[in-house]
Amino acid sequence: MNDVRGWIERKLAESRFSATRLSDRQLEITRDNLPNARVLCVGLAKGETFGVENLDAALADVPGTGFIVVVPTAITHAAYERAEELGVCVAGFGELVSALHHDPDVAQHIDSQEQYERRRLIRNEAVTSIKRKGYHAYEIQRRKLRSLTVVTTNDYEFTADRLYSILESHDGINPDLIIVTNPNCRGFSTDSRKAAARAGIPLVHFEDFLDGLGSKWA
Repeated sequence: MNDVRGWIERKLAESRFSATRLSDRQLEITRDNLPNARVLCVGLAKGETFGVENLDAALADVPGTGFIVVVPTAITHAAYERAEELGVCVAGFGELVSALHHDPDVAQHIDSQEQYERRRLIRNEAVTSIKRKGYHAYEIQRRKLRSLTVVTTNDYEFTADRLYSILESHDGINPDLIIVTNPNCRGFSTDSRKAAARAGIPLVHFEDFLDGLGSKWA
């Protein structure tokens, strides 16, 4: 793990944020109308990923950390899951900038796609709880029906290659369904449907998924 604060400071300056270096790879970032944000900066070498063990070690080394920015954004699904359990945000630089603009407490930052998905899911009467399982992956607990593990994507056009890419990148999560949440995606190609059938995993639009949560996939 590398000290990547120099790169982050330069990129923050482009977004008109100023930062002060603290110990232990931390930056304190000044914001005009929001409290200062303290973040821990982690740089990864080529081929490295930021996993649960790295998250736990970082929080042990720097107690009270609320936001860890990882560059590049090579974060394991298990680290995302663990971060939610601990009330910490782990994300790439783009989400740090978004958090700095919008979140009084950057530790509570959730990306815009996930915010949309969670709002729609938790308001469904069949849903009792949602647990993060990875990057845009959730375990959904339902009333009187088994829980579902799903992966979401907001692709406008969904291809067979995209399906295989999602399954590969979410290896180990074993989703029950893949859900396309982009409302402008009106249909799936024949190839993507065939690929989903061969993989044995349903491919559904978000609205259809929400409509069937109380009765399907029992």
